[in-house]
Amino acid sequence: MRKFFSNRLAAALLALPILAALAFALIPATKVSALQVDQTRIMNKRFDPDGYHPSYYRVTVNFNDPGIASGQAFGALGKNEFIKAIDCHVTTAFNAVSSNTITFGTTATSANEIVGSGITAGTPGIYHLTSAAGLGVAATSAADVTLYAKYAQTGTAATTGAVTCVIEFVPNNDM
Repeated sequence: MRKFFSNRLAAALLALPILAALAFALIPATKVSALQVDQTRIMNKRFDPDGYHPSYYRVTVNFNDPGIASGQAFGALGKNEFIKAIDCHVTTAFNAVSSNTITFGTTATSANEIVGSGITAGTPGIYHLTSAAGLGVAATSAADVTLYAKYAQTGTAATTGAVTCVIEFVPNNDM
């Protein structure tokens, strides 16, 4: 009798990984958008504990991210934090017929106070934005700010497009 139960227990334990794999396979796969951020939440500023190393936000914008046409919050910066560099990689061309503009800013409405233009989203490639309006403390000199990304298109709507951008900044350690 004891051998019967130990064999059944061993067989049941061996079957668990198989059952788990089958259960996982039954979960439907869904497409996940890059900018799925709760737009009602207050964004927390990032900071380096010692305050002497650059920090960054990395954000991917897709042509079909929910609400991207009206500006989507993805981060925050403190007063007088220094935006050091903005680099973007258009991995998949945005294909709206007339224009494809990716901007970053401090207001959802315009979202162009940091990068008003300069990302040619219709052409894949690397873009190092050396003349963006918001570099330095231009966008952060007045107060803490929330960061927004926006995709504006004209003409026939896009069916493709993805860009990953890194906004590098230095905390205000002049205290």
